Amino acid sequence: MYKNQTLSIILPALNEEKSISNFIIDLKQLNIFDEIICVDNNSTDNTKNEIIKNNVTYLFEDKKGYGAAVKKGLNHAKTDLLMVSEPEGSFVAKDALILLKKLEEYDAVFTSRTFNKHMIFYLKYGNRLYAKFLSLLFKGPKLSDVGSSFRVFKKKNYDLFKDTLKYDGPEFQLELTINLFRQKLNITEIKIEHKPRIGKSHYTGNFFDSSMVVIQFTKVVFLKFFKIE
Repeated sequence: MYKNQTLSIILPALNEEKSISNFIIDLKQLNIFDEIICVDNNSTDNTKNEIIKNNVTYLFEDKKGYGAAVKKGLNHAKTDLLMVSEPEGSFVAKDALILLKKLEEYDAVFTSRTFNKHMIFYLKYGNRLYAKFLSLLFKGPKLSDVGSSFRVFKKKNYDLFKDTLKYDGPEFQLELTINLFRQKLNITEIKIEHKPRIGKSHYTGNFFDSSMVVIQFTKVVFLKFFKIE
């Protein structure tokens, strides 16, 4: 619990056996989470056992995709506040406290990784440009990172549109952002520490894969902007 509000964190996991256990341990040490929800998205390694041994909520989502896993976790959660983070070793658990502190003034808090030196240049500048484009098109807050999954928002706001969410892949990240924008919420973005991930990214591991994600993002933007949903 954080300042009399219950709090869950959702960790979508696909073959994260090398990183997820340490991240869960770090999250537990903060002593703020009412529930840590790990969603196994068809892992073929030891991810399931790594989750279970840490005595947190284990869910399985057989529909493949980042969005499918996150939605499974979000819809399971019953707490006042919802936090999402990928458990692949790039995010630092203690930064959850910074997000929550900011949430005292805002309805949702996003994060930006694009100020960290190690980030691949096309991901860094691609995220910055796309974030500016998205903010302008949907009249949202100024963002510098459209792809960072580490964020927190209020369940009461999520519940207003959760039944309309339709995307199961990485484009879910954009769909969620646009839906929060459309509620005219008070949203901010903060810079956070970001480390090189452990293992290869399932979506942005190379330039070609990253380009495919951009195409998926653009499809969502087009359909949302013209309300062809």
